[in-house]
Amino acid sequence: MEIIAVIGVIFVSICAMLSQLEVDYDPLIVDKSVVLARTQKQVFYYVADFHNHKKWIGGIGKTEELDDSLMGEGKQFYQMVETPFVGETKQQLEILQYTPTSKLVYNSNMELLKPRMELEITPGNKPGQTRLTWKTYSRRRSYLFCMTILPVSKYFSNANLRTTLFNLRTLIH
Repeated sequence: MEIIAVIGVIFVSICAMLSQLEVDYDPLIVDKSVVLARTQKQVFYYVADFHNHKKWIGGIGKTEELDDSLMGEGKQFYQMVETPFVGETKQQLEILQYTPTSKLVYNSNMELLKPRMELEITPGNKPGQTRLTWKTYSRRRSYLFCMTILPVSKYFSNANLRTTLFNLRTLIH
């Protein structure tokens, strides 16, 4: 019985230590691209309209603006999001970078991952095509997170983003 207690104390101590140590970067969760037969301007303004998200991002319900300010850095939204095992949650989003026709960066307050989404819009290889690159990072930096939750979230986020970009391509292609 004592050996089990000692192993338990060692395990808890290691977990506590790993939860306090952090990497010096925001870990990448997922990075995917899609080529769309639309102009950069059309793609940017479609994906930057958060009211459109429910049409192509699975699990997104209602979107509410927190204020009447113009779209840009500092603008905040609430989105109702359906998540497995939890149900519907209200997540707050904040625009960090808004560069019309080329880049949109925003944070979500989703507790588990604390994600930051970066959407970069660039010209495609052919005229009339646009490449949308979506990267999601976690603002959680602990080694414990990186060793436990991050690999699982990468697996599920990869599948979700693949479906999201397929939906977008089908919708606006």
